[in-house]
Amino acid sequence: MMNDRFVIRGLLALVFILSGCGYTLSNGGTLPGKVTRVAVTMFENQSFESGAETTFTSSLMKELLQKSSAMVVERNGADAVITGTIRSITIAAFTRTADDEVVERQVSAVIDLDMVDANGETLWSVHNFSAKEVFTVTSFNLLDEAAKAEAIERIATRVSERIVDQMRDGF
Repeated sequence: MMNDRFVIRGLLALVFILSGCGYTLSNGGTLPGKVTRVAVTMFENQSFESGAETTFTSSLMKELLQKSSAMVVERNGADAVITGTIRSITIAAFTRTADDEVVERQVSAVIDLDMVDANGETLWSVHNFSAKEVFTVTSFNLLDEAAKAEAIERIATRVSERIVDQMRDGF
């Protein structure tokens, strides 16, 4: 619990630093309920992929700063709070050689996301939101882990982009 607070504060600090270093709001769309200050809690990670919660949380915070007019703040100063759950991250063989050797693997992620206002009313919600990414397998396990981590980062970025776009568009 204390570690989550430390990570969230670190992410908030990073977001504020980045926002002061030339990042501007593109499109400046409004969030549901005309939210101007939003808190993003650390995603709950129900998968076996350690660290995915940090990847998804920071990606969503960055996307909110870039594509909405809302400020990302701590929970006690927020009009609304966004909570996310990584329901699963699975890795499966995607492409095989004629000898049945795996050449590519596919990472699939499924998440839930809710935005709730200060009164507990749900302003926006999506469940079973999924995305997939393929990575090349090598003969070195360490490189495979790095490729898998990069695939998860690409998924987090793509999911965050789609979610913020949908929030702004009112879907």
